[in-house]
Amino acid sequence: MFLFSDITEDVRFHGFGESRCSVSAPAPTAWIALGDSPKTTRRRIREHCPAAPGVYGMIGLDKRLIYVGMSKSLRDRLCCYFVGRPVSTKVRRIAMEARHVVWEKTGHEWTAWLRELELIRRWQPRLNARGHPARARRAWLCVERGPAARAYLSVRPSREETHVFGPLPAGRPYRRAVNRLNDWFGLRVCRRSDDGFFPHQRELFPGLHEDGCIRAALGTCLGPCRAVRSRDEYAQRVEAAVAFLAGRDRTLLARLHQQMLAAAAERRFEHAARLRDIHQDLARLARFLDRLREVRRCTFVYPVPAHDGREQWHLIHQGHVAAVAPRPRDRSSRRACLRAIQATFGPDDAPGAPSMSEDLDALMLLSRWFRQHPDEQKRTLCVEEALEFAISRFLTSPDSSVK
Repeated sequence: MFLFSDITEDVRFHGFGESRCSVSAPAPTAWIALGDSPKTTRRRIREHCPAAPGVYGMIGLDKRLIYVGMSKSLRDRLCCYFVGRPVSTKVRRIAMEARHVVWEKTGHEWTAWLRELELIRRWQPRLNARGHPARARRAWLCVERGPAARAYLSVRPSREETHVFGPLPAGRPYRRAVNRLNDWFGLRVCRRSDDGFFPHQRELFPGLHEDGCIRAALGTCLGPCRAVRSRDEYAQRVEAAVAFLAGRDRTLLARLHQQMLAAAAERRFEHAARLRDIHQDLARLARFLDRLREVRRCTFVYPVPAHDGREQWHLIHQGHVAAVAPRPRDRSSRRACLRAIQATFGPDDAPGAPSMSEDLDALMLLSRWFRQHPDEQKRTLCVEEALEFAISRFLTSPDSSVK
């Protein structure tokens, strides 16, 4: 994704720099020094900072950018940092280390979201967590090939797996969910150099694989190493797990819920609690994968105003802001817009398998924006509508400005 590809070293701050979130030049970066007291700082913010959408930054004692944030009202947000008792420990720490406050208007809250992520990637402030490239751990949920396949998380899939889902946050909740998935469907988790041994192979390996592992003895693995279940049965379990991950079959969650209620009714509370934990972990994984599939279907044009009042088109392709183009008004803007639309939504960009270079932060940013602002979807244009608009303006008034 082009918007967030630049990463620079942490250097002394002289301004936010160019913006790839807008076709217009960014608004000037405004500064104020903090006062001797929170009351003085709030007064300076109210006098100089606008109540408009934008991004802001905190400058530390060493003249470096230590934090970047965004708000639909810069004035209100910045005042929250300098009250008698800040709302959180992190806010208190940011306010204590800051010596200057800087901000930049963006013209629209959505553009502020994009600009914030762009600046975090560019400046890498040490007090930012979300979106920080050095702190982002991503993994892919893979289902490997072979008759004794397993599901696992991998930072760098080899592209030889039969199925790849994600990217996912490589944190403990999703690692636990993958383990729950393997346990529930009876898939192995060991990294064996062979593909397992099944009943029809028993005569070739007499007495070598009777013990197996403890998961097979506990019933959380079909035990291909023990030659207990057939290859077809194991393959059916793998296909059932893939159907769950792909969103085709979610009856597993309903069965878990029913079993949990039945166990609680029979006063087997420990078993009910275990089923509840499994249900929560797998439901979290399913919701996240559903959100990824939903946001990847987002392919449209999103018109938003720039800070100077001019409208610009954000070209969103498969969940990513692929380009920003000016709204067609005169000959040059119409040509630029048509070129951007054709380059972004051309025939060579047909949907396919997820790219290993996908930006999870950018995908989740788009998903979160339209979930929190569902009415904004009414303002979007499908690709055909945007193309028709640009072509019609180009043909009808090529030499005059379109109001």
